[in-house]
Order: sequence, then structure tokens, then C-alpha cells
Amino acid sequence: MRINPIIRKDLTITSRSMRYSLGMLAYEGLLMLVFMIAMRVLDNTSRYYASLNSQKLSEFIAMFPAVSIAELCIVALIIPMMAASAVTGEKERQTFDILMTTQIKPMQVVTGKMGSAIIRVMLYVLASVPIMAVGFTLGGISWWVLLIYLVLTLVLAILEASIAVFSSAVCKRTITATIMSYLIVFVICGLTFLPLLMAAIYDFALSGMNSFSLELGVSLATLALLPNPIFMFLEFYGVSLSGGSIFVKSLVDEGLPFMEIFDGGVLWIVLSVVIMLLISFGFMKLAASKIDPMNGKSNK
Repeated sequence: MRINPIIRKDLTITSRSMRYSLGMLAYEGLLMLVFMIAMRVLDNTSRYYASLNSQKLSEFIAMFPAVSIAELCIVALIIPMMAASAVTGEKERQTFDILMTTQIKPMQVVTGKMGSAIIRVMLYVLASVPIMAVGFTLGGISWWVLLIYLVLTLVLAILEASIAVFSSAVCKRTITATIMSYLIVFVICGLTFLPLLMAAIYDFALSGMNSFSLELGVSLATLALLPNPIFMFLEFYGVSLSGGSIFVKSLVDEGLPFMEIFDGGVLWIVLSVVIMLLISFGFMKLAASKIDPMNGKSNK
């Protein structure tokens, strides 16, 4: 299989860089710190070795959400920093014009820059599997949960990398592209919650009127949260740890119409993945269009 030349070049440079190795060391150290704190919170560490009964072993299930949530926060923070220099870095090194004179198409540049950032981040994630494995070997969690978690983390990485590459194509400096990436992610996470908040306020203000129409409005406003990765992972933890939905179930319990189809949480997760991948593809197309020299405006 032919490897994208951008990915091959970036990964070759990364493999020779001590910065990446030191970053991996710091990343693993931080997760280990979270792991030790989680053990301490659960119980005194020495008691795990003094009396490993079934009740104590079952408490290890909390290790997975503790470590994985910390990992997701780190991933969400470092992806824009890795991918935001995709185009601006080439321009700052004055190699962008040379890159665009090659036979590499703009979409290949975008996918290559995204791919290199995603691979580097996912190597971080895979390196943390032994730490999270404690919750699977002793906590009774299925290994399928870990596989699904890795897939969802990959989807999050694709979404943020596409946003960062788009920001890099729009901005002239890396620091500006990084800030823009964080702002777009914040807007996606914040504005998707706004329709539900407004519908809930409207429902509260007009309580006593046509309850069905009000509940229908809240239900439709809830669908705006499908592109929100926070609620995707919230449902994932509910399904994997408790066997059912968390957020959607609370809406079903309130009697909101149409929410019953998401009650299990699986459908919500699947739709979230599909929508986020579509959004990522949209940002990729915009980035490719922006750097395409045939548009005549990309290099200005």
C-alpha cells in the first residue's frame, strides 16, 4: 500500500526528534500519576495487597474512566498544537510554495498533515493501554470496551485534526491557527448545548401550556448535541460501565418524545460518530480548497 509522502516525511522527522520521546515520557508519567491518585481515592493502597477480596477487585473498574478521561483531556489539548502548524509551519519555513509545485494534490496535503498528527497522538493513546488494562483484568470490563474507546478516541482525533488543519490553512501564523482551533472546538462543544438550554428555559417559562409541543421542542433541541464529543463519551461510559444510557435516559425519564429510540445509548454513539466524521470531512474539503493554488487566493 502506498503511504502518503507527507505522512512518511513527518513521521520520519518525528522519529528522530527527542522532543516526541520526552513528550511520551511526560504523558505516561501524568497518566501514572492519575492512576496512583485514583487508587488512593478508592482505598488505602496497602489494603489492596493485604486483602484482595472480590469487592476490592470490583473497585478497579473505576480505574478505566479515571485514566481514560484524563487521557481524553490531554488528547484534546495536544492535537491542535500538533496539527495547527500543518500549513503555517510550511509557510514559516518558506517551503509551502515548493510543496504546492509537486504532484501532491491539496487534499493529499491535508490528509497527510492530519494523518501524521493523528498517528502521533494515537501512539500516545496506545502506549497508555497497559495502565488502563488494570481496570479490564481486575475490574471485569470487557476488552471490547477498550476497542470501542480507541475507535471513539480516533474519531475525536480526526475531528480536532481536521479543525486544526483548516485553521492552519486560513491563518498565517501557527499561534493564531492554534488559538483558532481551540475556539472552533469550544464553539462546537458550547453552541451545540445552547439550543437545549434555550428550549429548557422556554419550557420552564411556558410550563402549563401545550406540554407536548414544549417537550417536542426540547427533544429536537437535544439532537443538536449529537456533534458534541463530550456527550458521545458520556453515553459511552454509561453503556460500558452501567449497561445503559446516562444523558439520554434522563431525558426519557422526563417523558420527552422520540428520545426512546436513543435509550440504549448505542444509537446515539453511532450517530455522533457519523456526524463528527462528516464535519471532519467538511473541514478537510475547506482546508484543501484554501491551499489549492488554482483558487488564486490561497497564498495571499
